[in-house]
Amino acid sequence: MAEPHESRIYSDLSHFYDAVFGRAFEDHEHEVIESLNLRPGQQVLEVGVGTGMSLDAFPPYVHVVGIDPSEAMLAHARGKIRDNGWSHVEVRQGDALSLDFPDNSFDDVVTFHVITVVPDPLRMMSEMVRVCKPGGRIVIVNHFASPNPILYFLNTVVNPITKLLGWTTRLRARDVLSGFNITVERLEPVTRFSIHTLIIARKNA
Repeated sequence: MAEPHESRIYSDLSHFYDAVFGRAFEDHEHEVIESLNLRPGQQVLEVGVGTGMSLDAFPPYVHVVGIDPSEAMLAHARGKIRDNGWSHVEVRQGDALSLDFPDNSFDDVVTFHVITVVPDPLRMMSEMVRVCKPGGRIVIVNHFASPNPILYFLNTVVNPITKLLGWTTRLRARDVLSGFNITVERLEPVTRFSIHTLIIARKNA
């Protein structure tokens, strides 16, 4: 995952990440987590946990593992875990394209604003499906390119600029949903006027 995280946004500016992106991302991340109605004892993986903005939304009766390639980001997440005494949460360095977990390890695998950042989104999706238990959920919140051909063309025009900052504007939701052993349960805007899309898919048995 070295390529996208060369962006200053994901490393050098880790001290300012929450201030810059917190208002845009945190509320809807928390709303999505709360809507999952997680059950006691469930194992949850967050891919791309970053500074841990989402962590306080997870109930204390589930076990949460967060992975991220950036040690600078993880330092902030560990500080939140320590300051809040979250014994149900652990974070570690990891690669979304090669998750260091056995097959069928987690009841839910969630990721927020990451899949357009990695250099190989389909590989990331494959890894999330692999480590998810049969019947478990893959939950994605992200901005995706419009399926409208004209708007998609505009996405491709600005893509060279956004790639320099660390993400692509060309990825469509359908690109990461085709060819996997999953059933899509929800595919909709996070909120009525949101530019971010919520995907909840269940891994088939």
